[in-house]
Amino acid sequence: MKSIYYLLIVLISCSCSGEPKEVQTKEKTEKPTSEIRNEKISSKPEELQIHSTKYCIVPIDETSEDESLQAFVSKLKGIVKRKDLAGLLNCLDTGIVVSWGGGMHGVETFLEEWKLNKQPKKSPLWVKMKHLLELGGAWEDDKKEFRFPYAQCDRFFQNMEFDFDWYVTAVCISSKTNVYQRPLPNAEKTALLSYEVVQILDRGADFIKIQTIDKKVTGFVKKEQLVLSADSYPILEKTNGEWKIVSFAPYD
Repeated sequence: MKSIYYLLIVLISCSCSGEPKEVQTKEKTEKPTSEIRNEKISSKPEELQIHSTKYCIVPIDETSEDESLQAFVSKLKGIVKRKDLAGLLNCLDTGIVVSWGGGMHGVETFLEEWKLNKQPKKSPLWVKMKHLLELGGAWEDDKKEFRFPYAQCDRFFQNMEFDFDWYVTAVCISSKTNVYQRPLPNAEKTALLSYEVVQILDRGADFIKIQTIDKKVTGFVKKEQLVLSADSYPILEKTNGEWKIVSFAPYD
């Protein structure tokens, strides 16, 4: 009789201890709704794929190919950093071209054009020159002139089967140039370009509306991410054994 009594006690205790185990297992496997909601919020959007075509110019700096040129450019960078007008004047050719189409040339015209004759420290030239020199330069085919930046060299466009209009041509200077749906920094990004040559559709103060040569991407790019082919840029040449800036003019 006692054995039957003990057997019943064992069976009852087993059935009672099994139920909490099921509840405990369920609590471990199921996550609260708040945690699931937070996981969805924290998920990262997929990164845009780079749209790439055969119309691109990868950055290059050929300054080091000539020791005298390298020394001149190094000196010029220091002059620009200090905003040293006297030093800059020593780097200019006396007949420096300021505008090809307008027939403007000469040091005095250059000073007036860049507002260096009144308040030289506030001239926009210093910021512009610093940016162009940092991008790196390249030779033209004849190896007689050196251009800053590299994206202004005609030789990089020669093998591209496209009839470029330089007034509406630009080159992306970043491996990941964002294209926005609207001309706003917080606008939706629609594409990524890597050193692409693009066509200009419209110009704004901070953004430029562009279209890729294959016409598959259209949108807005920050102005500082582009080199405009019609913009002013320096051309360096060696005259009488010395390097000089012989032109700082736009394509006109």
